[in-house]
Amino acid sequence: MYIPGPSAGRGFKRTVTLILIAVNVGVYLYTSWDNFFTSISKEWIDVLAYVPVLMRYPSNWYRLISSMFAHGDVFHIFFNMYFLYFFGREVETALGSKRYLLLYLVSGLSASVFHTAFTPISGSLGLIVPAIGASGAISGVLGAYLLLYPRKVLSMCIFLPFPLCFTTYSSYFLLFWFAMQVLYGYARFGSSIAYFAHAGGFVAGITLLFLLKPRREYAPQIFPLFSPVLSTTRYVGIRGLSGITKAILAVLVASLLLGAVYSTFTASRLTGVYVVDIYAQREGLSRVYDQAVFTLHGEVVLPVQDDARVVFNRFLWADLLRGEPGYFSEDFVCSVVARTEEFNKRVRVAVRGAIEYDNTGILRFFNGTLVTDVLLIRYSWIYAYVDIEPNVVYIVSIHAEEVAGDTGNLVVKPFAALSVILSLAALVVALTKDKELAEPEIRALY
Repeated sequence: MYIPGPSAGRGFKRTVTLILIAVNVGVYLYTSWDNFFTSISKEWIDVLAYVPVLMRYPSNWYRLISSMFAHGDVFHIFFNMYFLYFFGREVETALGSKRYLLLYLVSGLSASVFHTAFTPISGSLGLIVPAIGASGAISGVLGAYLLLYPRKVLSMCIFLPFPLCFTTYSSYFLLFWFAMQVLYGYARFGSSIAYFAHAGGFVAGITLLFLLKPRREYAPQIFPLFSPVLSTTRYVGIRGLSGITKAILAVLVASLLLGAVYSTFTASRLTGVYVVDIYAQREGLSRVYDQAVFTLHGEVVLPVQDDARVVFNRFLWADLLRGEPGYFSEDFVCSVVARTEEFNKRVRVAVRGAIEYDNTGILRFFNGTLVTDVLLIRYSWIYAYVDIEPNVVYIVSIHAEEVAGDTGNLVVKPFAALSVILSLAALVVALTKDKELAEPEIRALY
């Protein structure tokens, strides 16, 4: 039996929670309309997603924020907003709206930090895979909730062939969820989910709660309550994590601390990720510059600028990103007909110019011209129209560079060091400040 604490009579503060939900839903609707609101479009993923390797360039730092408000599909946005609403209201009530917003945003940033820091463990492919979603920020809310309301009773239902409903302490549910993120992250289970980002947001929420929570003194309380069935019953306040819960939490956070230390010393060993600088000028238009990223495993992040994206796609479709190791020519000529994957259209690709491949067969540079057919895509509410503009000429300059090692030193290593600090701080807070941070929980004594 759970009796709400003193704050329940005032109701929940939820202004910021509702604003965050509205912003997230609004961004999702805007970025998914051309897919009938079922999923975000590929173009918006390229623009908004967090990609660790791009953090080498200040022009891409905006992705640390933009990625927090983009979601992959309707289930992604629904469950994130569901958790944000039901857990966020109480955290906002405890912290106040401004502190709560700060915890949310910094937890989201910390999630990206952990996601990047653990790439030596999860694999260098993580440097290029786009990450989107508010899960990291919401994980910070869950981490704060764990220490604020560890003994709050939650009612849960699991829908199997038949619904299975039960009640449990919030600390048990949240600790189980946190353990799954840590264990799945180390097991490299399900590469499409950024488990270490979730774990990092959770850890940040624990640390930030200590820094942001207003300090209030609570005297021990015993509350009489009249019940027509039980007559007069007495209640006493209970605060903090149980001993077993605290021990398990400490082990999980310590495992992240050790992983972050490992990443700090191994970040410079990452390999196999290439950044492509693209200068493209279409006849009659100004020159544009943009970047693309690809890995030896075939993953790519496309440029945002239209002309640069056209150029990169043609080199990708014509299989010109790889060639004979050490090959060089000042008058390279290639003409092929490539087929697009998304729209199944045949396009002409003709290049001529100076080209060089490195000793591993990866394109080092190309300077010359590209003549190709350009796809003109127009979306309607029913389907997409695809027209072809033939024989468009581009003046092209491309330079590719292996950046995993540099990214390890410039981005992964400092992010790993920051993860060490956050994990260590969360460990200290969880072990020593849980009773100080917990809101009074009122439990019945029968």
